[in-house]
Amino acid sequence: MKKILIPGMISDIIYNGVSGMDGAIFGDAKECPECSGTLVPHDNKKKRFATVIEHGAKRMIYVNVRRFRCKACGKLVYARSPFYPDIRMGSPIVDFCIANTDYFTYNHISKILKSMRILVDPKTIGNYEALNLPKPPSIEISKAQFPVSLLNLSNMGVPGENPTKNAVMLDLFINKNKKD
Repeated sequence: MKKILIPGMISDIIYNGVSGMDGAIFGDAKECPECSGTLVPHDNKKKRFATVIEHGAKRMIYVNVRRFRCKACGKLVYARSPFYPDIRMGSPIVDFCIANTDYFTYNHISKILKSMRILVDPKTIGNYEALNLPKPPSIEISKAQFPVSLLNLSNMGVPGENPTKNAVMLDLFINKNKKD
């Protein structure tokens, strides 16, 4: 299989978006999905969003998801967050895997992600495909499918920098590729 080369700018934008999620807090929940009861804050749950390579070593990216307790039925309810039910990796990374399973082997998808400093085991990619999740909307860049959910992380950017900088660069790159 021909090696897919992801442009360095795209790799950096994706990596910065994923790593920019570290410590993000998701705390939005309106009402109990079971009984429509009122929710009261319970605690925060730290969830692994992704594993990245930083300075040659693995680093876990964690997000905090607020949990609520329903006053009426007592059910524990998680805030809306970027995870599929029963999957322990952020949905934008899962979306990248799912978007590319029709085009590449699991091992090749894993290598493409690794070139962007994101680690996902090929067997894990196979497990995601077996779940029959819907194909996410995506854009082709350098023969790989990049889901919109992953590209939208570019707005996270690098801490301390203008968050729209990555989004503007990404938009320019995608529009240039449409013309080519």
